[in-house]
Amino acid sequence: MSAARRFFAGVCGGLALFGSVAVLAQQTPDQVKADAKAFAKTLIPGVKATATNGPTADNLPNYQNGTPPETSLYDDPNNLHANGQAAAASSSSYQQMQTSMDTRAKFQKSDLDAVVARSLAIQDDPKSLVGNYTDGTSGSCKPLPPGSGGTIYDEVTCNTGTKVDESSPVCRVPLVVNVTPGTKKYVYTCENWSVQPPRGANNSTRRCQPAFNSAVASGVCRERSRRTVLYDICRQGTITKCLEPDVEEGDEITYECDSAAVPNRSYSLESVGEVVSDRKDEASCTAATANQTCSLTSEVCVDPDPTTRTINGVAVTRSCWQWQRQYSCTRLSTGNSDCGALDANGQCSFVREDCLDDPQDGPCKVADRVYKCPVPDKPGDDKQYICNGDVYCINGECETITREPNTEFGQAVMALNSVADASHSLDPNNLTIFKGTRNTCSKTIFGITNCCAPRGIPIVGGGCSSEDKVLKDQREKGLCHYVGTYCSSSVLGVCVKKKESHCCYGSKLARIIQEQGRPQLGLTFGTAKKSTCDGFTVDQFAHLDLSRIDFSEVMAEFVEAAKLPDELQTATTVQQRINDYYSTHQ
Repeated sequence: MSAARRFFAGVCGGLALFGSVAVLAQQTPDQVKADAKAFAKTLIPGVKATATNGPTADNLPNYQNGTPPETSLYDDPNNLHANGQAAAASSSSYQQMQTSMDTRAKFQKSDLDAVVARSLAIQDDPKSLVGNYTDGTSGSCKPLPPGSGGTIYDEVTCNTGTKVDESSPVCRVPLVVNVTPGTKKYVYTCENWSVQPPRGANNSTRRCQPAFNSAVASGVCRERSRRTVLYDICRQGTITKCLEPDVEEGDEITYECDSAAVPNRSYSLESVGEVVSDRKDEASCTAATANQTCSLTSEVCVDPDPTTRTINGVAVTRSCWQWQRQYSCTRLSTGNSDCGALDANGQCSFVREDCLDDPQDGPCKVADRVYKCPVPDKPGDDKQYICNGDVYCINGECETITREPNTEFGQAVMALNSVADASHSLDPNNLTIFKGTRNTCSKTIFGITNCCAPRGIPIVGGGCSSEDKVLKDQREKGLCHYVGTYCSSSVLGVCVKKKESHCCYGSKLARIIQEQGRPQLGLTFGTAKKSTCDGFTVDQFAHLDLSRIDFSEVMAEFVEAAKLPDELQTATTVQQRINDYYSTHQ
């Protein structure tokens, strides 16, 4: 037996003894480490002795003196197989192992080759990664070769066609008043009795004098109106002695004169022929709404006082002199596109173009273009490394250097969870498997707000709903299949807002089987407005040919999450050092 093998035999015996020692639950890691070192030092003499002396019945663990039952197999080794089969039926350990063999995942040879691709690369040139650290110097870490899972792609959309610009212009509308002054007229009123007033009546000032007759004759005055009235006249004596007045009939005449033609007569002054007109001046609002389709949303008076204003010497009264208006306007422009970046990206390939308009509206105004683009790496993604120098041994004393934990452990758990999900995704209520949910997100056509940002790119703009954010999170995890896009809001028959429809599943594995399994069964995901995310029935799933499904995306996660067992490499190197040490000290 070589020195190294004798050494490990001694170590096994020591570990069996060490396993019987109780561990204090309240010890700190440093205390445990110190105790382990102290205990290991007590084993060194025995290990050295075992490594330099041949094995005996006394120093071989679990060796039974005398004749053990297994000696019966010396002469008939074929009984070993028969005895094993007989014991298997009642052995719980065997049953657990057999169950594990029957239920564990099965993989194609090509998939297994992809998993070990990086280890094969290391095998070809191990020193380039592991290096040589036999001198006890600090180790180093080198990046692992890339996995062979391939690039993950996502469908990205953009738009071309007619753009609707919306605005809310504000303008002022003043009141314009026009006044044309007329000519001034002198208006007289006189009375013409049918009889002569009695003596002393003293009503001469009310009587129409011959002056009016002459003024009319000369054209200075004109009779405007005449009406018959009744007057109380006292015929006998003076008015103060009149006891029983009689009623006499007479005329009241109104004259319109160009001047004060009759002296000592009172008159009223009027403006004749005066013209007052007003209108709202909408010139500024016409300019603000030019070449747009607008509707008035509000009109407010902003200049009400004073209500009466003098214009060209004429007093004009109005309740408001200026208003402020606000409109809601839209303008259409053709030939727009936000697909420039995708067209210029050599890694993206054009897939198809879908019209977002109602088919009954005639020629397509807005089109949705779909591209297939690689999902960018997440910022800050850490590369995976293989590290040497984790264990340092000098003169038989070894020390383990604590390293940072594998940052890809979460990805590995996530990949394993995808496989586990396949066995738990059966819906007992309707006997379907891999059932999904329909989720949507929104995007403004030719606008800034994009709640449907592709994987690896953050949401742009505000106003995204909780539904948008949930879908974004699911898409980042690769759980969703893009079904299509439809118009959710239009103005003047032109789409201004769209929604993307996705079918999302509980795992990547479920999404991949749905994507590649539906074409085998002649099934689709429906339309963008009416997506069908149902699971497979048991019968449908039974008819799937899983060998035709490409699981490389899931396998890539295993490859990317896998970290080569450098602990094994370290143990091999330590073993070689021990062997070399005892070979030179015998």
